[in-house]
Amino acid sequence: MATVSFWGGVGVIGSSKILVEQGGWRVLLDFGLDYTPGAGPFRAGVTPRPGRELHDRILTGLAPRIPHVYRTDFLEGTGLAGGADGQTALFITHAHLDHMGLTGFVDPDLPLYAGPETIRLVQALAESGDRVEGGVPAFRSLPAGESVEVGPLRVTRYEVDHDVAGASGYRVDTENGALAFTGDIRLHGRHPEKSLAFAQAVQGARALVIEGTTLSMGFRNPVRTEAEVDALFDEALERTPGLVMVSLYQRNVERVEAFVAAARRHGRRFLWPPAQARALSAWFGRAMAEWGDPAVSGDIHRHPEQFAIQLPGYEVPWMLDFDPGPGSLYVHANGEPLGAYDPLWDVLQEWLRMRRVPFWAIGTSGHASPEDLNRLVSIVHPDILFPLHSQEPDRLLPPPGVERWLPERGRYYDLGGRR
Repeated sequence: MATVSFWGGVGVIGSSKILVEQGGWRVLLDFGLDYTPGAGPFRAGVTPRPGRELHDRILTGLAPRIPHVYRTDFLEGTGLAGGADGQTALFITHAHLDHMGLTGFVDPDLPLYAGPETIRLVQALAESGDRVEGGVPAFRSLPAGESVEVGPLRVTRYEVDHDVAGASGYRVDTENGALAFTGDIRLHGRHPEKSLAFAQAVQGARALVIEGTTLSMGFRNPVRTEAEVDALFDEALERTPGLVMVSLYQRNVERVEAFVAAARRHGRRFLWPPAQARALSAWFGRAMAEWGDPAVSGDIHRHPEQFAIQLPGYEVPWMLDFDPGPGSLYVHANGEPLGAYDPLWDVLQEWLRMRRVPFWAIGTSGHASPEDLNRLVSIVHPDILFPLHSQEPDRLLPPPGVERWLPERGRYYDLGGRR
């Protein structure tokens, strides 16, 4: 008998952790941090204690009490058994913290797999100091289309489209049929063919675990293609006589490349905060220009029309040096703050009002719209549907012949029968 249980992503966006078990063998899909800005026990400046991050997360319920996954030295005072058991493997879908933020605590003897691009991106970020808690994960590369045997379980990786390089979906073959997991997925990005090919490859799966981020928001937010986002940024550069300030997510390296190229076409240099410049330089293999030097700030102040600069919300005090002045623009393209639910959003808006800088949101979601979620479910047409990674998973209604089970945290579901 094979079972599946859920240790994150239940009733929340992110924090995915899915455990598939059979005959004492275990496959863990994703190992993410909770991402709930403005909520939870760690907020308003309260953070886990240095050196005791995992301890504090386990005792507050923000990291799962799953034995034989974590390094033993991180577990003092938790009562949880650490160290690898030789019968467990972990597979990561992509390099977003809500899917891999706990991997720095994983025992190095436990096999930890991800796609080659995910590994390269995590390493590039680590070189700039942007490391996950615990330490740099010891990943093993799993190319698309290849499989790994974990005892009687067989895990196959597929490429899907998301707003980060190297995003993956997985199929886990068990004695009761296949369980497929989309990871984060969309059909309106640069590579919809990848997501559709994954759905077709897992057609008829016993169970489909699908993200549902947009179920509570996608009915009112615009769904743009990445090409439309690029066109809007081009328009912003064309119509803005002064400084163009941008907040985009640096892990979306395809959008980074498109925006840098657009700035170049308009005769502008695209500058980055130093840490982000280091990470992107490591990823692209070429130097990315940065701001932060007083001389550069002076150039921006004197000739704002010659620059576009990445200025995430937490860096806005630098506007005091840049002094953008009339004719400037702040373009939000899914960077930080990630949305109005983030307390940093109101801080950013206050700074922009104070400096009299107009704001334009031009981004698009990394997650499939509700309509596209239904399309993916219809293609796969599993026996059982598990909506996850959503505040309102009950809004995803399955087609006839598909039974929907709403996951509960820590509850085991028998893939061979009933709950």
